[in-house]
Amino acid sequence: MKLKTLALASALALAMSGCYVVPGTIQEASKPLEQGKYTVVSKSVSSKYFQVYLFGQPMSQPVEGSEGRYMYKEALAQAPGADALIEYCYDTKQLNLAWVVFQWYTLTGTAVKSK
Repeated sequence: MKLKTLALASALALAMSGCYVVPGTIQEASKPLEQGKYTVVSKSVSSKYFQVYLFGQPMSQPVEGSEGRYMYKEALAQAPGADALIEYCYDTKQLNLAWVVFQWYTLTGTAVKSK
């Protein structure tokens, strides 16, 4: 009986372990740009971030603010003089192993200098 209870509890834990962590928004870090009111500084900049969660708690030191804004600033730093990103893509990959979650974030875009 004990084994069945343990198996049931384990199956329930696996079924309920699908929580997802959103790394934050970069909307506050970006700014609206009109066509022709910027100069392209670099066609391709990118930033990556990796996080491991154990029982829902991050195992690495959290970045100040959100991971998304941190990645935005890191991508802009690759193109000196750039102050915004256009045509950016924000990808998230996740591997969920019950109580351990691995997440990879990638931000790519075009760095521009506004006029």
